[in-house]
Amino acid sequence: MPASVVALSLLLAAAPQDMPPPIQVLPAGPVERQVLDWQPGAVTCGDSGDRPANIAALDLVAPYPQALALAVPPAPMIVSFDIAADGRAFNIRPAAGQRSRFDTRDIMPALRASRFATGAEQRGCRITYTPQLQPLATADLRTIARLGASPGNRLDKAGWQQIAPGNCREQPSAAPLLRAYPDRRKLTPIAGDRVWTYVRYDIDAGGKPVGIATAISSGDAALDAEVRTAVSKGRFAGGPRTGCGISWRTAPASVAAPPLPEGSESAGNTACEIPDRWERKPVLTYPEPYRQRAIEGWAVVRYDVAPWGELGEIKVLAAEPSSDFGEAAVNVLRRARFKPPAAGLTGCVDRVRFAIRADEGDAPADDDATVAD
Repeated sequence: MPASVVALSLLLAAAPQDMPPPIQVLPAGPVERQVLDWQPGAVTCGDSGDRPANIAALDLVAPYPQALALAVPPAPMIVSFDIAADGRAFNIRPAAGQRSRFDTRDIMPALRASRFATGAEQRGCRITYTPQLQPLATADLRTIARLGASPGNRLDKAGWQQIAPGNCREQPSAAPLLRAYPDRRKLTPIAGDRVWTYVRYDIDAGGKPVGIATAISSGDAALDAEVRTAVSKGRFAGGPRTGCGISWRTAPASVAAPPLPEGSESAGNTACEIPDRWERKPVLTYPEPYRQRAIEGWAVVRYDVAPWGELGEIKVLAAEPSSDFGEAAVNVLRRARFKPPAAGLTGCVDRVRFAIRADEGDAPADDDATVAD
């Protein structure tokens, strides 16, 4: 008998135009507000009993920094995972005894966005992320820039003053008469990670930007050049100014999920295949840290259905590329309800797929310009 699976699909626009990400304005102080940065350590792989082998990283993506009111740093976070032949981490989960918390939410997505130089599948890998805290008021320039470019964050005037010092932020502000934007066709997004740049400039008495230069960036030369070109085409009213600035961050390209399994692991009760079975359809919500990095995933979930339609005994059979997708799938099904069947059902199986849909020609909302002029 073929596997009985009712597939659920979750297709989210990478950056829906009508739902921009929330913005948190980051103050330059007070001292007790800290920047939390998770530093990835060395990667070792090897099944139990083997001597662990060090694995080189082609691109080890650091988690996004966060501004938090923390007195002491949290404990280091140990993550277990495997590496596929293509160099991507999968089967990612917290090490035994550890659970992901709010301030570790980007660790496993960042690991999936990383690439390793393996050439063959590796099992039993581990990495330790060590937290570093520094006062936001005295953070170094690159940390400030990374923080302002991370999802949901923008720098305030004090942060901008560190990147582009001058009088451009004094009131009354310079009035933009004409703005230009980078040509996205010339930019190549990075899978699982965003690129960003900060460009500073002055405005002369005629309203023309002058002294245009990249202040700091993630290192994408094409984006740096495109934003400088866009700034050069702008025009302003309000007199000469110094230390104006603009930042631009681009949305990441998607990281495809590992293949969905077929066969006995996905087999379910054929009696669950009821047309129009939902009294309350599943609320398909994408795990936000993975949406921010455009990382796709799936989960295979088994459950029972009570005679009154409630779903129970929900169990994750498999989830990739991390255990977070299993938890997200369970939450999806907990909010759903069958139309009351004639009798209870057991052993129902659904495959919940989380996929990013990027509509060609639509500018992602995560492509974001922040202007401080």
